[in-house]
Amino acid sequence: MTQTDAQIDSQSEAMSSSEALRERMVAELIESGVLTDPAIEAAFRAVPREVFAPAGTPIEVPYAIHDALRTRFTDDGRALSSLSAPVMHAGNLTQAQVQSGQRVLEIGSGGPNAAMLAHLVGPTGTVVSVDIDEGVTARTRAGLEQVGLADRVEVVTADAAEHLGRGVFDRIMVTVSPWSLPPTWVEQLAPDGILVVPLQVAPGLQRIIGFRKQDGRLISESTVPGGFVPLQGVGLFNPPSVLLTGPSGKPVTFKFTDEIPKSFGVSDRVLASDPVEAWSGVIYKNRTIWLDLLTYLLVRPDACAMEAEDPADRGSDMSFYPALADGASFAALHRRPATETTLEVGAIGKGPDATNLTRRLADVIARYGAHHRGAEPLFQWWPAGTEPDDDASSSLAILPRSNGTLTISWPETRHQ
Repeated sequence: MTQTDAQIDSQSEAMSSSEALRERMVAELIESGVLTDPAIEAAFRAVPREVFAPAGTPIEVPYAIHDALRTRFTDDGRALSSLSAPVMHAGNLTQAQVQSGQRVLEIGSGGPNAAMLAHLVGPTGTVVSVDIDEGVTARTRAGLEQVGLADRVEVVTADAAEHLGRGVFDRIMVTVSPWSLPPTWVEQLAPDGILVVPLQVAPGLQRIIGFRKQDGRLISESTVPGGFVPLQGVGLFNPPSVLLTGPSGKPVTFKFTDEIPKSFGVSDRVLASDPVEAWSGVIYKNRTIWLDLLTYLLVRPDACAMEAEDPADRGSDMSFYPALADGASFAALHRRPATETTLEVGAIGKGPDATNLTRRLADVIARYGAHHRGAEPLFQWWPAGTEPDDDASSSLAILPRSNGTLTISWPETRHQ
């Protein structure tokens, strides 16, 4: 066998392996229920994801449907860029409702999503992919060249918060997480266009929202769970934080939306004190995602995110990060087994007023369970210069941001 024959055999084997991995990935996405659109299914089959991965990445890694592949890091190890998990791509492409011939802007490049968008819009459509990181855009260009799509996707190195000078788009897909929506994104979105964005609704909480542009504002049509790296550049948001040390010796961080309350007095000593519990009577099946409950809790004006490397530093290894803080006391979300297949949600707290604070948090959970559980919250974005209407003014959450106002409302439901 000649060297050329060996190279051809090696290339054929790699192609066969890639195609097999794509088929398995598509089958798993269909089985999981996130892939239902034949056009998106065809786009997944057409794009070899491994060509966009860093050199040396095992070929099977980009095809693990639930795993993001982190590709660039800060000096302290935080991810700056990643290839989103296939399950995330499937959900977000479904939200975007991309049609043949449309103009699509991708904010936050990486490669696989841009390539799939090129297949979805077809030869008469337009795809522009922008990223602030030249290393990311260089890898994306190289991958697109390798799969024969370099002439179908324009890759731009720029801060996407600035005007790109490319006109308006029918769809904008954001694959980095902003705290506020830059005015340029709304301006570059066509009337009745869709913006899919993993918005930071509160510190530590993202909602991937499919917004429809109507009458100058954005109204949610869909929401899915997920997590993306933060938006860099002028839109970077670092929540005001207090760093403490728990009894385990590991860090505990309280993160706030606007500013650290002047009355905040939780200390290492408080973290080392005995916990207090309170229960709500709200029951969930095991392994349920409580996304709407977390949103309901974290957008409260007295709420914060309490991140503990060791959950037991909050009082129990069954504790969870949404919290209320009042003076030197705090209460965090808690859970306990109800049956073999269900759990009850409650609160655990520490500090001199922990008894009252845990009861308050448990009552909020109970109120959500009685009146809003199972209802899809409505998110609306009101750009600067527009005012929320009368209906939005009565929303359960009105959250001013630098470039506008986010309002969130929940329809009433009844649960026994």
